[in-house]
Amino acid sequence: MILEGGVYNLLSSTQGPRTKLATARLPVHGGNVWDATSEFSIRTGKLIDFSSNISPVGPPRKVLRTIKDNLWKLGYYPQVDSFNLRSLIAKKHKGLTSENVIVGNGSCELIYLFADVFAQKGTTALIPEPTFSEYESAVRRTGGKVRGVMPKDNFNLDVKAIMDLASDCNIVMICNPNNPTGTLIERRELLKIIDHAKDRDSWVLIDEAFMDFIGNQKDYSLAREVRRHNNLFVLRSLTKFYSLAGLRIGYGLGSSRIIEALHSAKVPWNVNCLAQVAAEAALKDPKHAARVREHLLKERSFMMRRLKTIPRLRVHDSKTNFILINTRETGLTGKQISERSLKRGMMIRDCSSFRGLDKFYIRISMKTRRQNMILLDFLRSL
Repeated sequence: MILEGGVYNLLSSTQGPRTKLATARLPVHGGNVWDATSEFSIRTGKLIDFSSNISPVGPPRKVLRTIKDNLWKLGYYPQVDSFNLRSLIAKKHKGLTSENVIVGNGSCELIYLFADVFAQKGTTALIPEPTFSEYESAVRRTGGKVRGVMPKDNFNLDVKAIMDLASDCNIVMICNPNNPTGTLIERRELLKIIDHAKDRDSWVLIDEAFMDFIGNQKDYSLAREVRRHNNLFVLRSLTKFYSLAGLRIGYGLGSSRIIEALHSAKVPWNVNCLAQVAAEAALKDPKHAARVREHLLKERSFMMRRLKTIPRLRVHDSKTNFILINTRETGLTGKQISERSLKRGMMIRDCSSFRGLDKFYIRISMKTRRQNMILLDFLRSL
């Protein structure tokens, strides 16, 4: 089932790699603070970034101490395969071994690595819309094709439509909880898709980048299912929940066959030594995890109540740390609102770049109560 070709199709183009790279579309994401203002404004908190979905609680104190204590490692290469961290991750998910784990320079690297290994020219990937754009970008870079499937009402996943269309697809890629809608799919529904794909010799990637924000993960996460389903690859991120975005650290779970194939294709030393030890320290701090979930539950409930009192905003229910808002009744596009917010010292995600959404959508993330109040005042003024 492992396909050959992948990323090498980029270099085999008759146009040459330089032409390909020069004409490539730059990705659009939230959190691009460095182009928005000065480092001083960012560091002093004069810019509030509601466009990225990073926990406002900040990194665990244990992580900061660990980074300081491990600065001596800068003169040495990191573990080439992040073995210590992989072993800890396997222990966290119980029943897995290090052979079921791969660590990446952020989960985004692993999305591209997965596509490089399992996609090629002629491959078709089924991707529900709207969702994270890098799935499509990764598949298209290998020469593969993408087939979208629209959701049901309120952006709920249309499981039947996915199963119907998956019959003609080689890969299914699903984000759960989904970015940018905040919707969450129960594991039993996803298992139907995985079993259906297995019968057709197809791969399934489930991106659980925001799963740590969910309290009752056992009803939703497929992390342990990789033991039973050899066509399943599950992604997890450590950058969002533990506020480690600047370090870039994430991991993937799969059968030993999938992980071996990915390891053979990844670049060596892809995760630096500080990111490795920081991730280990974060995973060993359950009290911090509890604080993050408690803060999210409190602020999301507060924001949902307040946002729904603002006329002309259609607020979509969310199960995670961000909220999708339809702004059509305000007469303002997401781009216009984003531009206005920047003048007020805030960044809001314009969602017009998400396939499946029109220009009248924004996404906001949960911050501190004081920061959330500032955002609410701005949204009331629209």
